[in-house]
Amino acid sequence: MLTASTLFVSLALAAPLPATQSGATAPSDAAQGAGDVLVVSPRDELPLTTSAAQVIVVTGEELARTGERSLPRAIGRAAGVFMLESNLGGGSPVIRGLLGNQVLIIVDGVRLNDSTTRFGPNQSLNTIDPAIVERVEVHRGSASVLYGSDAIGGVIAIWTKRRAAAGPSAAGGADAEGAGLRGAAEGLYDTATSGGRGSLELSGAGERHGWVGIVSGADWGDLIGGGGEQPFTGYHSAGGFGSFELALDPARTLRVTSWLHRDFDVPRTFQVVAGFGQTAPSFQSYDFAVQEREQTIVTLEDEEAFGIADRMNVRAFARSYREQRSRQRTGSSTHVFGETDVDTAGFAADFQRAFGAAHRLTWGVELTHDDVDSYNERTNVNTGVVTPDSGDFAPNANYGTLGVFVQDETRVLDPLLLTLGLRWSRYDFKFDTATGRERGSFDDLTASAVAAWDVSTSTRVTATVAQGFQAPNLEDLANDGDFAGGTELANPDLEPAESVTVELGADVVGETWSARAAVFGTRIDEYIGRRLIDIGDPNTSGDETYLRSNAGRLDLAGIEVGFERALGGFASPWSIAGQASWVRGRQYDDTLGGGVDARRVPPLFGDVAVRWRGALASAAPTAAPRWLDEASLRLAFAMRQDQLHPDDLTDPRIDPNGTAGWSVWTIDVGGALSRQVRWNASLVNLLDEDYRAHGAGIDGPGRSAVVTLTASF
Repeated sequence: MLTASTLFVSLALAAPLPATQSGATAPSDAAQGAGDVLVVSPRDELPLTTSAAQVIVVTGEELARTGERSLPRAIGRAAGVFMLESNLGGGSPVIRGLLGNQVLIIVDGVRLNDSTTRFGPNQSLNTIDPAIVERVEVHRGSASVLYGSDAIGGVIAIWTKRRAAAGPSAAGGADAEGAGLRGAAEGLYDTATSGGRGSLELSGAGERHGWVGIVSGADWGDLIGGGGEQPFTGYHSAGGFGSFELALDPARTLRVTSWLHRDFDVPRTFQVVAGFGQTAPSFQSYDFAVQEREQTIVTLEDEEAFGIADRMNVRAFARSYREQRSRQRTGSSTHVFGETDVDTAGFAADFQRAFGAAHRLTWGVELTHDDVDSYNERTNVNTGVVTPDSGDFAPNANYGTLGVFVQDETRVLDPLLLTLGLRWSRYDFKFDTATGRERGSFDDLTASAVAAWDVSTSTRVTATVAQGFQAPNLEDLANDGDFAGGTELANPDLEPAESVTVELGADVVGETWSARAAVFGTRIDEYIGRRLIDIGDPNTSGDETYLRSNAGRLDLAGIEVGFERALGGFASPWSIAGQASWVRGRQYDDTLGGGVDARRVPPLFGDVAVRWRGALASAAPTAAPRWLDEASLRLAFAMRQDQLHPDDLTDPRIDPNGTAGWSVWTIDVGGALSRQVRWNASLVNLLDEDYRAHGAGIDGPGRSAVVTLTASF
């Protein structure tokens, strides 16, 4: 039995060099009509040199079967990505030791990272409801040539559900197979939070159009871990999503997607619960009162040769993000309420053309512009007097980006496949200061080369050399914020970080098994971090002052492995799969006295699972449903991490003696109550382990149960 990623490798090993490729995938069972076809832009199409060691593809169905409460946790489990949760409403991916604005998130080909994306763990990924997701691709390693700034550690690419036009029937008209209305409903309940989420989906298709509409909501109580209830963790959310596409002709489609997601009253848990090294929490209260993200994309897809290209994808988008913070420091009589609004507009165009049988050229351009506005008001809780104050970001702040890229996939050295890329990027910023107008710009030329050699029909070896680029954004340049209970100052004089990644990978696919492995090294010069400039009271934690800085050089090296094997032959319902990742990092900065361990790098971690799928994988579509058709036993683990950066020692989320290792057992079962209704259940943390992921602000869930029901109509 092969997973989606293994199947992808099997196809890629034998893939020819086509003139065009739609990127279509089969619909997921969970979508029940939405997701009939997945068309990606030329830039987002996986090149022929892709390795399963670099890219893991996870369908929406696979995400749903994890039973996880949020999209970050589902991706973490299904794709083997380390997720850092500072609070229940977060979930920041850590890829090859990097996170925050060093990992890029894109949705339907549009970057979700903006000029306010934070250096550390953030909530970006959690503002995407799992109900709207058709497929996720996790790209490990630098992808700055295609995607520009932030894609040093990797990319999380998310594709939303869509319903394609049905096309004409054989007899003509709009009564073609696949036309009409479809619906689906999903509900999940999690005993660890005494809460859950639900969604309702409706889609339709006619001869020339298709549409999907989804509404969703969630309500989570305080999380119960292995050590008991964790206060200040619960929150609630609501969202809506719509996709409409019109077939202009057989080769051209116009698509409009729009989605809105709101999280309400999300506690910043690690700030309001006393952490390591603290006798009292840094804040008496600290909530993200509202986190609201709204995005609309208009896309023209052209799959037919015309002049300079065989394929074209043009998209324009508008997005807004609103974040309200309500906070009061411990011992202070001042309550601060503030809001930051980011309005983004952008345009991108990708083109692709095959030149004979030896070259496939992809090129394009993208532009974005952010306007950032923020304000604060301070209330004396004793007198009730309200005083307006400056916002977290400098006033009249804006940030613009321009990128031009070209990529060539070639067989000129056949049997060696090559993908060569080059990108020029420019970033401009402006904001007001007390003495005038601060402005500046950065630009960079970034290159990459990937070689793939199919040693045999079942074995591929890849080698990668890729430059990366991270431009300082407004979070670095124009935002005085807080860190570890202390104060963090912006620095408008920052320089961009530049990286080089070298990687060697191998994929092997047998009749009943597959394996993948990659070893890599990344060097980041002018690493954008922070420096401690005032220790405050040496006997008190949480009153330090930090400055955003180019903090020397960061070196990272690691290995990633994964495997899957059918037990008892290809047709066997039993299989075993596992994956593991290990990264070691060192930062070299004169202000730190030379080399120190890198900050917040995860320990060796991974999982292994034995799975039985029964009739689900092999039964004919007409077979009667079975109430139990899949089950698995999974062990997730992380080793001890005591290689700590000096900042880790003052971070209340991290034990200065090191984070203990842990192991968690989970049982998953599922089946069909009828052809339209399916159930899944997870028994989580069977031994009630009291554990915390390294760098997280909350513990993992204790012994608990998750039950999911899905219905189609």
